[in-house]
Amino acid sequence: MPTLVVCPAGNGDASTARFAMPADRSSGPTVLFLVPDIHALQTGGNVYNRRMIEGLRPHTDVRVRPWTPDETPAGALDCAGADVIVIDSLLAQHPEAVRALRAACPGGTLVLLTHYLTCVDPYTAAPSAAADEQAALAEMDGAITTSQYVRQALVDEGLSAERVAAVRPGLQARYRGALSLRLGRRAPRLLTVANLLPTKGLRAFVDVLSRLRGLPWTWHLVGNRSLDAEYATEVRRRLRAAGLAGRVVWTGVVAPEVLRSWYDRADLFVLPSRFETCSLSTREAMARGLPVVGYRVGGLPENFGESRAGALAPPGNDRALAAALRTLLADPLARRRRGRAAWRRSQSFPTWGRAAQRLRKTLRALHARTVQAS
Repeated sequence: MPTLVVCPAGNGDASTARFAMPADRSSGPTVLFLVPDIHALQTGGNVYNRRMIEGLRPHTDVRVRPWTPDETPAGALDCAGADVIVIDSLLAQHPEAVRALRAACPGGTLVLLTHYLTCVDPYTAAPSAAADEQAALAEMDGAITTSQYVRQALVDEGLSAERVAAVRPGLQARYRGALSLRLGRRAPRLLTVANLLPTKGLRAFVDVLSRLRGLPWTWHLVGNRSLDAEYATEVRRRLRAAGLAGRVVWTGVVAPEVLRSWYDRADLFVLPSRFETCSLSTREAMARGLPVVGYRVGGLPENFGESRAGALAPPGNDRALAAALRTLLADPLARRRRGRAAWRRSQSFPTWGRAAQRLRKTLRALHARTVQAS
């Protein structure tokens, strides 16, 4: 049977060792995952990688390797025995390294695991980065995305539709189960779970909050502030200038095992990102019965399906986002109805085990197609 090999980028560390646990190779193919050297950070893409690797292991021979192309030439990577090489999309910024990898592993099926690409983000103007990604895409035998939106965007970039599949993320068991009782507090708690990066739209969101200063609320912000310290400082500066700093709680990074308690203590989930390929935190918030408010961008609306799980404003329309928040802040019954709708919708989200099953079948199919075409 084919082998799947997973290689992350970077040098080995404690989390790499966890990735590299021995696999049961008796009942599945071998996969090599190549991941960037930031794979230990708590990001949606890194969580997806870790959970999928764990889910593949019982039935698949999986190898994981951090890869920093500037430090390790593709020819120095050990791809022996790898039928499928899964490449994290952050590495698509190095097309020359991807070409060298293709030459070094001529028998491997190259699959791009697409968490984010500049070339599929209509709100980012970065022609040089997009050109590098498009050059890397040209070397791929297939791609995995986390939403139908990104799948279609890659098809529009020139990948054949049968070689691109959406494999949505799973939901951890800790986020399922009975919902907490949300008492009608005087100042509803807004919650955002996102690292402080420009793509998350937090600086502009301060202007939205300024429109709501006449209402009682607090904003709880869970996420890493050190990834872009200058941006985090600018968000703080804007809050102070708007006179809102005293209504914001900064938690920094929260351990995954206690994150559920932050969802349960909130009344509304807000994600003002200018672009999202999927959003794990949105799916977790919905599973904890929180109505979601954000912009209708990328793959974010797919989490809602046909449900009334919250409110999504037109991209970049601060006035519409503020109006949606104003309605839900002022009406606890509406929040409860939307929250229940979000919870019901979340019951259709797969477990990580189910998601990994779909990924395994997809990788096998992509490899078989590549072998057939060769």
